[in-house]
Formats: sequence, structure tokens, C-alpha cells
Amino acid sequence: MRAVLCRFAQIALCLSGIGTAPAAIRFEGFASAEGLDLVGDAAVAGKVLRLTPAKRDRVGAAWFHQKQPLAAGFETTFRFLLPRQGGLGHGADGFAFVMQNSGPEARGGRGSAGGFAVSDAANHHDEAGIPWSIAVFFDTYKNDEEDDPSANYLAICTAGRPSEMRWPASRVAFTPDLPIRLKDGNVHTARILFHPPVLTVFVDDSPSAVLESIVDLSIVMDWEGESWVGFTASTGGGFENHDILNWSFTGADVSSSMSVVSSQISYLTAACLPDRILCTPEGAIVERRSAGYHVVLPGNLEWGASIPNPTERSVVVTNARGTVCWDVGALGSNGCSGPAGSGLRGGQAFLATDAAAGALIMRNSEGRAWFSVNGRSGGGGFRDNQGFYEFDLEIK
Repeated sequence: MRAVLCRFAQIALCLSGIGTAPAAIRFEGFASAEGLDLVGDAAVAGKVLRLTPAKRDRVGAAWFHQKQPLAAGFETTFRFLLPRQGGLGHGADGFAFVMQNSGPEARGGRGSAGGFAVSDAANHHDEAGIPWSIAVFFDTYKNDEEDDPSANYLAICTAGRPSEMRWPASRVAFTPDLPIRLKDGNVHTARILFHPPVLTVFVDDSPSAVLESIVDLSIVMDWEGESWVGFTASTGGGFENHDILNWSFTGADVSSSMSVVSSQISYLTAACLPDRILCTPEGAIVERRSAGYHVVLPGNLEWGASIPNPTERSVVVTNARGTVCWDVGALGSNGCSGPAGSGLRGGQAFLATDAAAGALIMRNSEGRAWFSVNGRSGGGGFRDNQGFYEFDLEIK
């Protein structure tokens, strides 16, 4: 993908989308395990995918055998049932839809770990979790020592580097109680959407989301923006069957995403600020290369990266990608975008009034070409921004 410069009062970058064919998973039922890697206690039982049987201290995982594209967004839907509840809490501990970049043999701990997280050392000998993972956890047991809000809640949990994994798992967001009862003996449907950088979860026929949050999927994706996807579950002193009845997954077309221009990921989360949901590098990176420069621009730096350009020659931008939220409280395109911007004119409050909000923009000043996210003008308006853009430059 190439980007050319358009002339504004401050120069904005015109970025066009690219298209890829979406990948898809579709299981109308589970008459066999073909296409799946089953780990631990996971097995096909009849026509269901049984992540754990209704027995104490079990853990299972099931992964689709090929990685799936996440970077441009995805939609996944599945039906589930939690029968034969017993033991502590009359049923435990829950199951999760998980995205991970650790491999098709990955599994986490038993009990409150949900099959994806590090386990409780006091009860389950500190079993390892799945690094480089993000889980949407349907929790069916209230662990007071973890400050669980209820025995019927939903959480988005994240785990990064192996050395950083702790019990309990870090929650990006959670809903204290669900409008349906997970353990009511009925079949339920979950639908999970990712429109970068917003993850949204619907349950049954609810017209509104039960949980919605900005989520940084960069830790679970490889260089091509792909990840293993599947399910985990666990039991402890309480137990239940964790049954998945059907499952579909479809990756989005890159050109349809408002915030991802390229699915290739090259900046790894080695030095991100600790207080952000989206990886926000500690500083800008400008690397000299044979054909020009490679730049990583944090979203919280106003005019935060530059290259020498004393004669104000034309600058060509290629391979622009990434996500920045300039208004974290406004989910979706109202507050987040990719280098092309939100599609809505920034207006008087933004650095480049005629460019799209959130767009990657440039200006020449003091013999240099400077780059910024088109956020709200003034340093205070940038301080809380999250995410980064990454791109290549060539001076013509």
C-alpha cells in the first residue's frame, strides 16, 4: 500500500485501503474433532465439543488447527450449554473464547484460571497459563479471593509475556452480572465482534452489548496479524460440563476496517507505557534505512517524530498501519482510527482542521518533516491518547 501527500494548510496523508479474502470457520455441530487440536480433557462427546466433563479439577482447550486473521477485525458466534452442575457453587468454573499466539498445544490452569490463566497456587500448584493471550471469560463461580463480582459474569482478560503472568489474570473490562443466567440449564448464544480497536460481546437476543471495551490485540498476533483461536474451560471444587454446540468465525476484509490499513504487524510490544490499554510506545522510533526511514509514532506525542528535509522535498509514505485512540471514552470511529483517520473532518479543535480526525499528518518546519496524529490541538489534548502508527518514508 502506498500513500501520497495531499496539500492542506498542514499536509495530510491520503491513505487507501487494501483488500484480503476473509478466512472462515464453520462447525454446525461436532460429530468429529476434524479441524481442531484438542488439549487436556477436551473431547468430542456425541455432537458437542466438551471442553471439560463434569468432574473436579479438569482443564481442556480446543484450537482451530490454522491461525486466523484478527488485525482487520472479526466476528465469531457460538452456542453453549453448561449441564450436570455440582460441587462448590453448584457448578464451576467457566469457559472462555481465547485468542493466543503460543501454539495449538496451549492450555492454562484449573479452577479459577478458566483454562487460560495462571492457576491459584494455593489450590492448583501454580499451573502455567497461556502467554500472549486474550480471553473472553464466561465465569460461573464467585472466587472471593479474586474479587469476582458474582458467579455469573463476563470478563475480558489479558496475559502478555510469560515473565509477567500473575494470578489472578488481569481484567481489561468486565460486567458485574449478566442479563441471562449462565447456569440456568438452557442453551445460550454468544456473539463477539472486533472492530479495531473495540471488542463487543452480545449474549442471546439482546439488542445491546453486554460488554464493550477497547482491546489491544497486538500481543496475540503474529507478523501477519493472525492468531490461534478457540476455547478453554476448567473445573475445580465445583464442576459442570462445558459444552460448545456450534461455532463460526469470520475474519474481516482489511479494506472494510476503519482502523487497520495493513494486517502486517512489525512493532512488538517491547516498551509500552504501563497505564494504557492500547500499546503506546515510550517514545518515537525513527530508523534510517537504505530507501528512507522507518517510523513508529506514539499517539500521545504531538508532532512527536521527524526526519531531515531542509529543502522541503516530497515525502512518500508507505506501509502505514496501526491504531490510535484520541478519545478513549468514545468507542469506535468517534474516538479511534487508523492512519487514514475516522473519515470525519477534525475541525477547529484539531491540529489539521481540514484533515480527518485521527489521520496521520505531516508539516515542514525548521528544515524537518514532522509527523503527528491529527488529534486535538494543545499538549493536554494528546496526553491521554493511546496506540501508535508505524510507517515507512522516502524522500523524493
